[in-house]
Amino acid sequence: MRPRRRHRRNTLRRYDEKLINLQDKPQWYLDIVPTTLVPAIEWHDENWDADTPGSGALVWESKDILEAMDAKFAETPLRSADEEVAEVVEVLNASVGFVYGARNGTADDKGARFAAALDALDGVLASSGGPFVRGGELSAADLALAPTLERFGEQLKVLKPEFPALDAGRPAITRWSEAMDLEPAYTRRVKGDAYSWTAVTSSFLRIFANASDAETQAKIAKADKAAAALLAESRADATALDDKAACAEAVAALSKNRKNVARDAADSSPKTQPHVKRAKTAQAAEEAIDAALVVLDGGKARVSGEAKVAAAAIAARLCAPRDMGAPAAAALRHTLLVLAEKKPRGSRLLKALQIFFFWL
Repeated sequence: MRPRRRHRRNTLRRYDEKLINLQDKPQWYLDIVPTTLVPAIEWHDENWDADTPGSGALVWESKDILEAMDAKFAETPLRSADEEVAEVVEVLNASVGFVYGARNGTADDKGARFAAALDALDGVLASSGGPFVRGGELSAADLALAPTLERFGEQLKVLKPEFPALDAGRPAITRWSEAMDLEPAYTRRVKGDAYSWTAVTSSFLRIFANASDAETQAKIAKADKAAAALLAESRADATALDDKAACAEAVAALSKNRKNVARDAADSSPKTQPHVKRAKTAQAAEEAIDAALVVLDGGKARVSGEAKVAAAAIAARLCAPRDMGAPAAAALRHTLLVLAEKKPRGSRLLKALQIFFFWL
């Protein structure tokens, strides 16, 4: 059964996004959200004032946000108030210890539990009539499941390559993934990409595993190497620029957040991805950002040496969907990596000789 296509909350395209630095949350956010956690939403209701954070009705906690959205847009419910699907919860519970755990006596048990959870999920998807968890329509249960399957689908390739693909021998999970990819709101804005999930693997290992032991250190190095290989693929794939809507989204997102991007690209004491070389100054990052905006808009640009370092740093730090949708991230990442390239001295000499002989 193929999913029924329907109008899905296009009114939600009219929203203002404010990114919150989790290491240094702004005081205005701390003042209006009692938990101080993310995410939170503020409705643009009759009391809302753009200059006064918290003037509109506020909702925090992910489940409460989903339920509030269901109430607001009752014509396309996500059924967020329904009881949780146990098999979806078990996939998440069984995954973390297995994926990030050490190779010890319990590893086989954890792997068996995770495989069993995937088998049970496949059964639920099959019995629902599919392709989604609750049948023919997307629901909050699918939204909870998506990032888990995305993340571990990519990270297991690096950390436990011997473990079969998550949908191997599980046709209902395959059908679910295909149906999710037919949802533009998911694929173009919510879905992560292979680089982003691989690049954050080392950060997850530092959180969920013993970062000081040799086995974890080897996994961290392997994950960072795999991420670097994916960056090289991004540099080689110029087709990302063919998606003009993605280029436009990248321009809008980068323009809006350029101050934070520049600061991060020149951070001398980074808390994440410490192996990524940063620029010496935020000015160099600003130069790289300006050049990327020109290229994404169809122009041509070059940058100085230190701006090349900044461009490479921004490309490595760019995360989908945190910063922008995956197609937009692909376009920007490719653009930045091209700007970051250092031409070999031989090519410069050849160019000089060409100019010299032209004038002879």
